[in-house]
Amino acid sequence: MSDLYTLGAFLAAIVVLVLLIARFKVHPVATLFIVVVTLGLILGMGGEGTIELVKSGFGSTLANVGLLIVFGCVLGKMLELSGAALKITETALKMFAEKRVPWAIALASVVLGIPLIADTAVVMLIPIVSALAYRTGISMMKLGPILYIGAYVMTSVIPPGPGPLASASLLDVSMGEAILYGLMVGLPGVLAATVYLTTIKTYVAPKPEFVEHLVSAGSGSGDGSTAGSGGDGAGSTGGTDGGEDAADAPRVSLLGALVPILAPIVLIVFASLAAPVLPEGSWITSTVLFVGEPTLALFLACLLALPLFRGRWRDKETLNDLFESGLRIAAMPLALTGVGGALATIIRETGVAESVAGSIESTGLSPVIIPFLVAAAVCTITGSNILGVMTSAAIMQPLLPALDLSPLVVYLACATGAQIMKHANSSGFWVTTTLSNMTVGQGIRSIGIASAISGVVGFAVLYAMIAVGIV
Repeated sequence: MSDLYTLGAFLAAIVVLVLLIARFKVHPVATLFIVVVTLGLILGMGGEGTIELVKSGFGSTLANVGLLIVFGCVLGKMLELSGAALKITETALKMFAEKRVPWAIALASVVLGIPLIADTAVVMLIPIVSALAYRTGISMMKLGPILYIGAYVMTSVIPPGPGPLASASLLDVSMGEAILYGLMVGLPGVLAATVYLTTIKTYVAPKPEFVEHLVSAGSGSGDGSTAGSGGDGAGSTGGTDGGEDAADAPRVSLLGALVPILAPIVLIVFASLAAPVLPEGSWITSTVLFVGEPTLALFLACLLALPLFRGRWRDKETLNDLFESGLRIAAMPLALTGVGGALATIIRETGVAESVAGSIESTGLSPVIIPFLVAAAVCTITGSNILGVMTSAAIMQPLLPALDLSPLVVYLACATGAQIMKHANSSGFWVTTTLSNMTVGQGIRSIGIASAISGVVGFAVLYAMIAVGIV
């Protein structure tokens, strides 16, 4: 079988994958399975051999990352329904002067983007942001996209976001490195995107339903009621799945809200940094590695989130129903990750990796640009940054030896590329545009361009880190 045939089959498979998802709206899991099986057959693996490879790749991938995704999604749901997310936002807003409100929202969004999917953060907090827009006169074309972009970037670059979790597992990147270096490329992207959004001049008023209580009370009472009224609205919106109103949710302290988010990050990063310098075989080393193992660290974070519910932590709704809600959220990323692992196995076993690597080398392009462009193409065409991160990682993993790229560099290239760009085929785009009272054109000018800026700036930082030898 010639290299040209192998390369052509691989490229055709990628085109079909994107077309089925974007044009014909076939579910990504079904699409990936179809593409994986077809690729195995046309590259000579045979029916039985192809299915065996698919099952092997699926199983080994989920064995590594399955529980991570489950506990990450459960943690996000717990922080959403406990009121922790609202507490973090309210505190960030109090830390900044009124004219710095966009930066307060950006800070809250970055913190909440670690455990929460960006769409969820927007739905929960848009009433607060809308009330602030009414009080300050700042355009929702600035504040709505800023609320989205911080969480969106964090969901793209660091665990426990399902995309980064799966990508790090596929590429065999340690969670400590994924978090540390993900922040190094992600935060400059958020900063650049926020700066751009603050320069937008078009004024867009908040949706009337989010500020009617302020209008009826008059601007004088708006200052005193913004946080409380916004919090009630966001709690009701965000707590819909949990079946309770914000008034019934316990009030939490800032420390209590931050501990479940920061504890797993500290444990994982500390284990990555300390283990090499600790005495080998000692009980201290074993303990550090045990509690810093990402699966256990995320489970401990879920336990640390239970006190946020106060007396209700013993209830069935908290111990059982909430966990099941997290499992339902995890189902899609789990299936995508498993089939993505199967795709990586097929690529590795059929000789595609060598053919693709040879073609890239002949173009003279820097190899690190390839995962960035692949992730950007998948995200832009399908509308999913999670799919962009995972699919590009699955495609690139077998190419690592031939391209002479470190897994960490490929991981960061996929994570930055998968931010480009949000537009009308994305659920996050529609959620933010609609709830921010923007038109589609205004959404593309704000969310679309900001997401492209964050990805490009993040990749530029990565390129600089490679140049000076940091990665």
